[in-house]
Amino acid sequence: MNVFNPKILDASIRDVTASLADEQKADVLLHAMEHLHLERSRTLIENAVQSCLLISKLSSANAAKARLMRAKARLAVGLRVGAHNDLQAILSLEPEHPEAKSLMEQHVGQTGKALADPNAPPAFSTEIWREIALLLPPRDLKSLLLVPHVLSRIASELLFQNIDLHFASDKWESQRSADILTRIILDTAFAKHVKTIRVFFQARDVSPMSFQTGMLANALPKLINLKNVHCSMRWRDMVSFLRTLEGVNVRLRGLSLIPSDGIAELRFPRFKHITQFSFSSKGGSSAQVYEFITQNKTTLRSVYLQNLNWTFPSDALSIRNLTHLDFLGLFPVDSRAFADIFANGHQLESLRLQCVVDCTASIQFRETPKALPFLRHFAFSLLGYSVNDHDLFPAISEFLRDRKALRTLQLTVPSADYAQRRLGYDATVWGVLPSLTDLRSLTATLPKDVAAAVAMWLVPRGVHALSLQAASSANPLEFVSQLRAGLPPGLRFIGLTHFQIEDPTAVVEHFPTVRVARIDDNYYTVKREHGKAQLEEWPMARMQHNVKEWLECYGCEDAEWRHPEEFL
Repeated sequence: MNVFNPKILDASIRDVTASLADEQKADVLLHAMEHLHLERSRTLIENAVQSCLLISKLSSANAAKARLMRAKARLAVGLRVGAHNDLQAILSLEPEHPEAKSLMEQHVGQTGKALADPNAPPAFSTEIWREIALLLPPRDLKSLLLVPHVLSRIASELLFQNIDLHFASDKWESQRSADILTRIILDTAFAKHVKTIRVFFQARDVSPMSFQTGMLANALPKLINLKNVHCSMRWRDMVSFLRTLEGVNVRLRGLSLIPSDGIAELRFPRFKHITQFSFSSKGGSSAQVYEFITQNKTTLRSVYLQNLNWTFPSDALSIRNLTHLDFLGLFPVDSRAFADIFANGHQLESLRLQCVVDCTASIQFRETPKALPFLRHFAFSLLGYSVNDHDLFPAISEFLRDRKALRTLQLTVPSADYAQRRLGYDATVWGVLPSLTDLRSLTATLPKDVAAAVAMWLVPRGVHALSLQAASSANPLEFVSQLRAGLPPGLRFIGLTHFQIEDPTAVVEHFPTVRVARIDDNYYTVKREHGKAQLEEWPMARMQHNVKEWLECYGCEDAEWRHPEEFL
């Protein structure tokens, strides 16, 4: 029986061509390529032709032959621009080359004629369009939904990665949320794009949520790529929601919970791979929450806790793993929590502490003035205190001095007068600001011993967002008139808290470059016509859940700290 091994033929071809010169090898290669299917073998032809063209002594005839073969392969898959370049190269060497001239006229166009209409949109691939769309804010993506282009589909996929469901007394919002859940249940292609879902339910105790819970139970298993979940509702409804969520076979990355009526007998799901956890409540025991944190101790990277009655969970947290830490609560008399954070928080990029301080915190700030080397966002908001720690804010100032990478800073106290006398909140606090050269957002209470005009010149020139909490006796119009001369040139956002402002327009008139203003809890879009400021107040729905998104639209993304219902 005759046995033929095809590998022998391959070896024979290799052995024969090994002794040939490069130009002769090119002849063999070009001859072999004539037997290939152009469309299916384009990559092979591209590589082979490129290797031929790299031969320094390649004859002009073989060069033309190689380029012609590559041009045909490119035309076979619709790459007209690449084919045009090859044909032009052939015609520059042989102006009357018959085959190249024919292909130029039939498939590419007249020699010298533009290949594409200059007014036509660029012929980018879907992947390139997606990368472009990723840079756009949500408001622009919504506009793209109306464009008859592949961008419309891409914008839809990006927008619906994050879904908000509002079940409230507003019938339109409830119907919209029900329609979205129905779409998720019926359309698996749509459901697979959803990565973040936020559920808001605001109603009285007499309003049952059984129907909504049932729809969520049917929809959640369809969300195979779900990564982040936020839930804001009564604790009884939250128990049912979390039970359903625990039964879904998804690997959650972020979980945010805001029970509207305390935590009572809230049961946490047995998730063990959470990287972002947020919890905000006004009462209840911390035991279950801290047990859940311990359960995810090794994977947590971002923690957001808000409960004024809770102490800092040093034992439950692995601070060395955290990059973002946000805590609102109590630091008792014997607390060493500040020292724990500074000693172990080497990776912290963002640290916000809103607290009632009953311990001598200044000593702990002084112990490690160079801690947290990667800190970019820092906030210390004093909500209450029972100690006379005259070195507290001078110690914080030294802790912050010369941190060139710091971009966000918040320093606020309940009363500038008492804080100055008991906690050292004086001019030294603002004296550190010029050393923070990369600062972009500043929120601070103005010290009693710093004039408004002088204070503005201490603010770094790169600040885009400025929020001020003034002394109770300040006249708003007189106060802002003193600020104007020293305002940072690129200021886009101004926030004014604890002012008795009767005419917001008259006050905002003194800030010629701002695009968004916040007066206490109200936000305004600032427009200017004929040099006059006009304010457009934001609707309540926008201020409740979409502040960050709209601030980004106006270039003021640094103005507000991240809310617990938001994910990194």
